[in-house]
Amino acid sequence: MNSFSIENEHLKAVFLDYGAILHQLWFKDKNGVPTNLIMGLDQPQDYLTDDWVRGAVVGRFAGRLENPIQIEGTPIEIEHKDGVLLHSGSSGWHKKQWTPLAQENNHSITFEYQCPDGSSGFIGTVHARVSYRLDGSSLGIEYHAAPSETTHINLTNHAYFNLNPSNSIGSQQLRIDADHFLELKESLVPTGKKLAVENSTFDFREEKAIGNIRLDDYFVVNQNKKEIASLYSQDTGIVMKTLTDQPGVVVFTPPHFEAICFETQKFSNSPNIPTFPSTLIKANEEYTHRTRFEFSLKNEA
Repeated sequence: MNSFSIENEHLKAVFLDYGAILHQLWFKDKNGVPTNLIMGLDQPQDYLTDDWVRGAVVGRFAGRLENPIQIEGTPIEIEHKDGVLLHSGSSGWHKKQWTPLAQENNHSITFEYQCPDGSSGFIGTVHARVSYRLDGSSLGIEYHAAPSETTHINLTNHAYFNLNPSNSIGSQQLRIDADHFLELKESLVPTGKKLAVENSTFDFREEKAIGNIRLDDYFVVNQNKKEIASLYSQDTGIVMKTLTDQPGVVVFTPPHFEAICFETQKFSNSPNIPTFPSTLIKANEEYTHRTRFEFSLKNEA
């Protein structure tokens, strides 16, 4: 396992080739103190036994799938536990060694991975690349994946953020530009229904403190703009905005450490729900996905 870093005048990011993990991300708070905004693990080798997918690229299908999945009307048996596959199970890309490609400059890095046919029951070989790029005070993530056979692909990054790592995530202000979220079964697999956030604990359309709310839910973002969410810590003055070309985001606050995850992606279980945006990628066509995290300081003078 090797580490790599990129930096500019605003940000410094550290990555691992295991899982293409975003290990650290440094940004100066309102007092000029460099702050690591990623709630990762102290030592790189600790990720080898991590059950929380910290900082990693998730593929070939992020989220939850019910067995079997449908590919053009044909049911395909996939790996599962109690009928559900989470984050691609034993073949998940967060558990794989990625190959770093030559860095263009000190502002970007690309990793690639070749996923073999039959992994967790999925059809086709997939050649994947993920590029991380610093642009001013933003970190962009760009995903590309090309399958040898028609298959489902849905990628994301599983970095956990805390804009004030010495304090609880509940003290931070969250806004999500979403009028609807997905109804879930007890297995946390979507039923296919969208529910209105209005008059619910899931209404973050206006910025508010996270408080004691714990989330592991898919928000269907409004499509009138690319900025889908923001997070703000009054203690550090840091603002983080999430921008993406994806139709939604899983917002996850883990139960036992203080962090929040913005998993931009298509809907979970979409291969089995025809009304959801399709995750089907034809043979030799390319899946693409772009997400960006922008950082700034809030002027409260």
